[in-house]
Amino acid sequence: MTPAPVSVVIPTYRRPERLRRCLEALSRSEGVESALEVVVVEDGGPTPEVQALQDLAGQGPAGLELELRILAQPHAGPATARNRGAREARHDLLLFTDDDCAPAPDWVARMRARLEASPGALVGGHARNALRGNPFSAASQELVTFITRWGLTYGPRFFASNNYGLHRADFEALGGFDESFPLAGGEDRDFSDRCEAAGMRFVHAPEALVEHYHQLGPLAFWRQHFAYGRGAYQYRLRRAQRHGAPFRRELQRTLASTRARFYMELVTAPWRSPDAPPRILTGLLLAACQVPNLLGFVSERRRSRRGA
Repeated sequence: MTPAPVSVVIPTYRRPERLRRCLEALSRSEGVESALEVVVVEDGGPTPEVQALQDLAGQGPAGLELELRILAQPHAGPATARNRGAREARHDLLLFTDDDCAPAPDWVARMRARLEASPGALVGGHARNALRGNPFSAASQELVTFITRWGLTYGPRFFASNNYGLHRADFEALGGFDESFPLAGGEDRDFSDRCEAAGMRFVHAPEALVEHYHQLGPLAFWRQHFAYGRGAYQYRLRRAQRHGAPFRRELQRTLASTRARFYMELVTAPWRSPDAPPRILTGLLLAACQVPNLLGFVSERRRSRRGA
């Protein structure tokens, strides 16, 4: 049986050099018969720097033809960009990654194998911090990895949108990503929550690897986790709205389900992970990032209530 073709969707925003690395990595994909469709959606484009990457279309170093399309949209956030890419994609198997990721050569083949074996599932691969000497990048990636593993054991289930895939019919049945999320942070939690509510299986594919080149310094680290806190508020608000419950009740339910064990295991996670050196500093940063996260949550709640 001939393997089903796949489409890779990549949102991008003002990072052409990182996007080039991502596309070059995809051009080296193995186990893909002849061609790989890649749909890039430039949020806030078009810009000459991104449009110039169209020269990467065609046959790559591994003999694979990269069917590359670069689309542009007004700046509306990654959720809207992913939905646009999925609508424009031609194939039924949809893979998602981000512009600052470099998929391994066997990533497409491994994700496709999991999807073909698991119809009706959301398949999530593994993202690994590629900036080994950057403790801020290591801590942020370790946080996502930990939440993924915790969710598979205790719930709620969660896969990050820089490395997952599903069948088009399931994506469309869910209505895609919620485009009212303007920032990167919260929209993939919301999507995972809706997948779980719809009864979809979550299939973890740790063998499907992407290297994550997310360069962070102290200020960028703070801003990222502040944005995560803002997204967390919007995620909780939409959960409450979907369940027809007051936001206060949703917040109380969340606080009641949060275990002290979660935070203990979070800050000690670097000692159980091969991807998170230096361990002491990474653990301290995992604890410290809870401060901007909380401040972002409170700030977004106040902003939302003022606008109500």
